[in-house]
Amino acid sequence: MTTRRGMNRYRVLGLGLFLAGIGAVAYSVRDLWLPRLTQAVAGLVASSSSSTLAVADPHAGHDHGTSPAKGLSLSDRARQNLGLKMGKVALQDWWQSISIPAEVIEEPGHSEQGVSSAVQGIVLRIHAFPGQTVRAGDPLVDIQPTSELLANAESSLLKTLQEMELVELQIQRMAPSVESGATPVVRKIEKEYELTRLQSQRLVQTQELLVRGLIPAQIDEIVKTKSLIRQFTVRVPAGVLPGDDEDATIRLTGDIVTDDQNGRVPQRIAGNHEHGSVYSVEALNTHLGQLVQPGNELCRLSRHSHLLIAGRAFERESHLIARAQENEWPVKVIFETAHDAPLIREGLSILYSDNVIDTDSSTLRFYVPLANEIVRDSTGANGLAYRAWRFKPGQKGRLQVPVNHLSKRVVLPAEGVVKEGGEAFVFRANGKKLERVAVRIESLDSREVVLASDGVLFPGDLVALNQAYQLNLGLKQAETGSGGGGHSHEGHQH
Repeated sequence: MTTRRGMNRYRVLGLGLFLAGIGAVAYSVRDLWLPRLTQAVAGLVASSSSSTLAVADPHAGHDHGTSPAKGLSLSDRARQNLGLKMGKVALQDWWQSISIPAEVIEEPGHSEQGVSSAVQGIVLRIHAFPGQTVRAGDPLVDIQPTSELLANAESSLLKTLQEMELVELQIQRMAPSVESGATPVVRKIEKEYELTRLQSQRLVQTQELLVRGLIPAQIDEIVKTKSLIRQFTVRVPAGVLPGDDEDATIRLTGDIVTDDQNGRVPQRIAGNHEHGSVYSVEALNTHLGQLVQPGNELCRLSRHSHLLIAGRAFERESHLIARAQENEWPVKVIFETAHDAPLIREGLSILYSDNVIDTDSSTLRFYVPLANEIVRDSTGANGLAYRAWRFKPGQKGRLQVPVNHLSKRVVLPAEGVVKEGGEAFVFRANGKKLERVAVRIESLDSREVVLASDGVLFPGDLVALNQAYQLNLGLKQAETGSGGGGHSHEGHQH
């Protein structure tokens, strides 16, 4: 019995050593047999899954717009040739709107500024020329006054000033003798009355000079120098923008730049005043040696820092314009450009609309403020400054006036959606392929398409933003080449 048990033990031990040896050999050559085993197991699993799907989904292989079989592979070169742009899906708010033709116009009473001569005289020098950029206080035209009335008024003021000095001197000399009793007090009182009369006369003459075109600073100069004005410089006026404090606005008329509040002479008007007081010389209506009269327009300035967009809506759309204005809904303006991307400004608002309907065109004009933008400032070969604005009066565009608000929608560029019959498709990235996905259009305009939230696209999906038509065409060509004869039964597409 002991012998048999010992023999069985030796047999088991030998079998174990044999199996261990086979395992060691198999492990040492695992690189040869392991990949094949893995591939065989994967094929068996795929075959089993395919059989299961075929039983579970009787519609498998039919094209519902989301089948991975509708994939298009593009090389990097093809993507570059198409200029393909990809973007992630994101839910956003969108305004359903109507498109209204519009035109940029100057703001009445703000954009144009005529500069006239306040005195009669001969033009000696011209400082500003058409197209030039000028700021408040810059000289425009030098004039030599020739008005006899102005000269007589200045002379009368000088004469009054001389008489006042003489009377004041007499009163000073008379004071000691009056105190000693040598001169009657009534004589001093008479001189004081005369000085009061001359002061009143001076005030009247000063007002006359103001009416004839001089400013207080020039009159003070006459009083200080005791000489007539030989040259009158017409300068760029300082405009008052809506909302500005009119009392604090810098006044610019004539030769001297002054501040009404404290008499300072500013170098430049800063902040909003500087931006609002920048003009372009639109037209020059004078020349050297010309004899100008008071009221003659010397030049015309334009200020394009603030403009208006005038829209023309049909009469049947007037209630939509009124509702957008009442609710302060954001308005968008689109300007077509020579480039692919249009010029778009959003977040605008309707200022007001006319209270009359144009009988000829049956349209209602409404107005949207537009803050202009500086494109560049440059200096010409003549040393003059020039400014180019982005928006110009007469520029055509389209106003998008909102009429309905849609929230949490998928919004794509119109070039990212292709329509084929009654279907619409987008192309979604699936690995290296672009698969065609059927979508439902809820709303659209000339540039954007709003897709219904029906669970086809989800936030974060990477989709093509353009060239959807070319992608759809390429997909058809690929299917035709693979199916032969131009007839493909894949997805029931004939």
